[in-house]
Amino acid sequence: MAERAGTDAPAPAPPEAEAAVAAPMVPARPPTIRDVAREAGVSKSLVSLVFNAGENVSEERRERVLRAAEALGYRPNLVAQSLSAGRRDLVAILVSNLSNPIFAEIVGAAKARLGEAGQRTMIVTAQVDDGSGESVLDRDNLAVLRNLRPAGLITVGTIPEFPELSDLTATIPTVVASAIDATDDTVAAVRTDDGAGIDLVVDHLADQGIARIVFVGGDGGTVSASRERAFRAAAKRRGLSGTTAVERADFTERDARRAVERLLAAGRVPEAIVAVNDLTALGVIAALEEAGVRVPGDCRVTGYDDSTLASIPRISLTSVDPHNRRIGREAAEALLAASGPFRRGREVLIPPSLVVRGSTGG
Repeated sequence: MAERAGTDAPAPAPPEAEAAVAAPMVPARPPTIRDVAREAGVSKSLVSLVFNAGENVSEERRERVLRAAEALGYRPNLVAQSLSAGRRDLVAILVSNLSNPIFAEIVGAAKARLGEAGQRTMIVTAQVDDGSGESVLDRDNLAVLRNLRPAGLITVGTIPEFPELSDLTATIPTVVASAIDATDDTVAAVRTDDGAGIDLVVDHLADQGIARIVFVGGDGGTVSASRERAFRAAAKRRGLSGTTAVERADFTERDARRAVERLLAAGRVPEAIVAVNDLTALGVIAALEEAGVRVPGDCRVTGYDDSTLASIPRISLTSVDPHNRRIGREAAEALLAASGPFRRGREVLIPPSLVVRGSTGG
């Protein structure tokens, strides 16, 4: 009998094995509230009561549900819970942008206070890069807020085209934090006292004999404009109106650099520059140093916000501390106090303080 060739070749896989190899992996379905009820041997409504902090649930049955949920890896859908009938514990925090580090302090303090009161929070950004480096209102995120119908809203920082939020502020309690923008129906506006803060800066410089001072800011929103007005008033109060000036810029480093470049091109190197905020101050310092102007030797620089950047030893920026954590907590308190029919409340001004560092020779 003829010998078969290739006796060492592997036997062909059975059809069912080939089918198993060819079949795509199907991801496991996440557990549902029905699975938890089945595992715990209770009703679906009882599981819902447990995860919605319902009353009249015995400790034994609560523990049984929680053990079943843990075993299955079940996590409740918090958004769905907040959208369910009668549930009003989701507060939205709408942040102007993510580039300014002070907003994180405000948000953190507000979130902590709301958490103490049993409120859940979600954080949404109000602006997005349009692809060319410019920030525009993120209308997709605003649409998400409208669909979620949160119990309350805290806006943080200056938001462009704030009146577009009027349909939200008219129907849910809204508090504005670290900004002046508001509509007629916001509950409260909580912010630093810009006048007092700029007074601290101008007094600090004037007490050193500094007279030729330029304010870099004024553009970019109502807060920037408010600080410009405060600077002009402080200069007038100290008798410095004839030796001070304003070079317009917004809150960005890029705009600050342009402002300093204009000053230098005109041969105007002041004794001090008061920047509208810390990010602007960083742009001012960079532009001065690149041009060979020493800080603070040739020109002193101050900021506003006392962000984490200001305390970096290499920067050592003299800055106004607006007490951002207090702003965040006060904003949360104002929102928690709003109940029933609401109308525009008071403006809460937080007294600032001055932190003197190396950028002014401190």
